[in-house]
Amino acid sequence: MTKKILTTTALVAAIITSGVGQASADIGDAIAGGIIGGVIVGAIQRDRQRTRVVSGATSAARQLARDVQTALNHFYFHVGTPDGVMGRQSRAGVSQYQGYMGFPITGELAEFERQVLITAYQRAIYGGPQVTQVSQSHQDGLRGLLPLVRDEMLGVAPRTDTLAAAPAAPLVPAPETTSAGLPNLFGATPVQVSLASHCNRVSLISNANGGLTDINTMSDPVFTLNEQFCLARGHAIAEGEAILAQYPGISPQAVAEQCAGLSASLQSSIAAMSLQARDVVLAGVTQSVLNSGMSAADLATNARICLSNGYASDSLPVAIGSALILVALGETAYGELPAHHLMQGIGAAQRRDLASEWFTASVPAAGASLTTVGFQPGPAARGSLILAAVDGVNGVAAPVAPQPLVPQPVVPAASK
Repeated sequence: MTKKILTTTALVAAIITSGVGQASADIGDAIAGGIIGGVIVGAIQRDRQRTRVVSGATSAARQLARDVQTALNHFYFHVGTPDGVMGRQSRAGVSQYQGYMGFPITGELAEFERQVLITAYQRAIYGGPQVTQVSQSHQDGLRGLLPLVRDEMLGVAPRTDTLAAAPAAPLVPAPETTSAGLPNLFGATPVQVSLASHCNRVSLISNANGGLTDINTMSDPVFTLNEQFCLARGHAIAEGEAILAQYPGISPQAVAEQCAGLSASLQSSIAAMSLQARDVVLAGVTQSVLNSGMSAADLATNARICLSNGYASDSLPVAIGSALILVALGETAYGELPAHHLMQGIGAAQRRDLASEWFTASVPAAGASLTTVGFQPGPAARGSLILAAVDGVNGVAAPVAPQPLVPQPVVPAASK
């Protein structure tokens, strides 16, 4: 099956600048002369598809801006009616938010600053005891949820003084500890951690242990899941690279630009993944898929490429957003990837309860199969290994295999 990717080439750019009428004449001359006419026609078709996506990306960018404006208003950084245009008033609100949070005041949100804002807003809307407590006890009321979410996403222990306001100085994430035994690597890891570095260290330990853990040698279920996380990451990178190899004219820069737009359009769903149930998150992603105007086949191909690009470039929002799209398209097995992010707290808040839900829905147990397999980083037996490790993390004891009955020897009766 022929697969398409959202990109363009220098040839297409030349055709566009020459005008439609001239392009038609040039195509006719090229075909008549036997000069790569098919390639030009194919390039135009791809460019038409790219134009539709650019239009969709513009719409998605406006929606993203509206989400930011809505969140700013909710926390009393008043920017007026959310219209999707980040004008002077909106930039002033962003600056006020940055100043309150101790971020550099630029008037433009960095990715991490945006994630904190959107995540805090979604948590405020979702409600719960913690939100109520912060609203009633913090000196800044509901605004106090912002520094709380920021500290959680940085892996900073929550302060016992809930009345404290955000610090005035800019925050810098603390560097990872590198002492022996990988301290905190498999616990509450900060969102900003490099997954590539993480997997390099996991690989070193696995090699020192003589290879990957299996179900008979598993002693640390969290480390076992880290091994499988990194195995799945490597498989996803290889899968996307294999698709891109069929299109040698596509530049890495073009792929990165398209994939950045994909993750931006799903930012709210990516943030919601750390707060809401799997089905709720996928409902939002499904709506984005329906609004994209793309066929399921084209969208799935692009998502696979962006999944690979995200992991290869250590851009975790791109990778997570791509995996969510594939799950929403019915390729359930890709849900293993969001599950790993939630389990380890890498690229998402650490929520092992939500991670377990994703694992159960995505990884087949022994003898079972998913509706759509799609994603197979290793042998089928790894499904049982992953689920056993998830049970181990959650404190569920592994079932004890029944012991075979051994017939007792018959002692002959003593003769009289």
